[in-house]
Amino acid sequence: MLAVSLGVIRPATCSATEVIWYDTDGHPLPYASLDEIERFLETAEIISDRPLHTGRSGPRKLVLEQDGVRVAAALNASDDVVRGVTRQLGHNVSGFHDYHLFNCAAYRLDRLLGLNRVPPSVPRDVGRTPGSVSLWIENTITEKDRRDRELQPPNQFRWNQQKKIMVVFDNLIGNVDRNLGNMLIDRSWRLWFIDHTRAFITAPELTTPETLNRCESGLYTALQELDPEMVRDELSPFLTGPQIEAVLIRRDLILQRLEQEIDRLGRSVVLFDLLPPDPDLADW
Repeated sequence: MLAVSLGVIRPATCSATEVIWYDTDGHPLPYASLDEIERFLETAEIISDRPLHTGRSGPRKLVLEQDGVRVAAALNASDDVVRGVTRQLGHNVSGFHDYHLFNCAAYRLDRLLGLNRVPPSVPRDVGRTPGSVSLWIENTITEKDRRDRELQPPNQFRWNQQKKIMVVFDNLIGNVDRNLGNMLIDRSWRLWFIDHTRAFITAPELTTPETLNRCESGLYTALQELDPEMVRDELSPFLTGPQIEAVLIRRDLILQRLEQEIDRLGRSVVLFDLLPPDPDLADW
């Protein structure tokens, strides 16, 4: 099967295995890079468009086709400014933008870090509606589904490691909306992060600093090496200047927090290498 490379930005850091992307029939996509997948999402013909009865922003499921390749994708067109103080995941948030292009920003940052946890997402107008189009991750269930069905990961330790990666990423992007519906689990029990339209708040502070006590070692190195100018270049099509600077400030705060934990507990306790997945695929 053909695994997708990460292009020229940086190699994978947290992936115990290479990621394989699938078409609607369950076959690996015939693309050698994420750049090619992005071009497909931008240019392929839309042959199906139907509403998804989930989420607050009216997402839609598309089927795209080009050169005999047929792929599902999620369309999000949210663009709402939430004014005043709202309560999000136990935090008071003062004014934020619920915006479809934040999905693209989260994906670009995921690429910079080499996480392979956010599906490829590109800006695209559908009809006269501007939105973001994200590759559909086939054969997944949500974390809510998993809990409702009382399904247990084959390796609880690895599952907890993946959630620690998510905690670091959510603090980095200022995500105040990581609910059970925007955590996807594929058949290898890989945890995927989706729907980031309520991320990238401008408040330059960590959303859940108390949870930052462990980090995957490759992600820790990637955060240390993250080049501010590259971040600005990659995110400027999707974020405002203050939103980008808030990401960079939160990066520094995350590293400070982890370094404090390393001083207190030791490097081998705080930093970990992600375990490989169980060879047996789940049957959803």
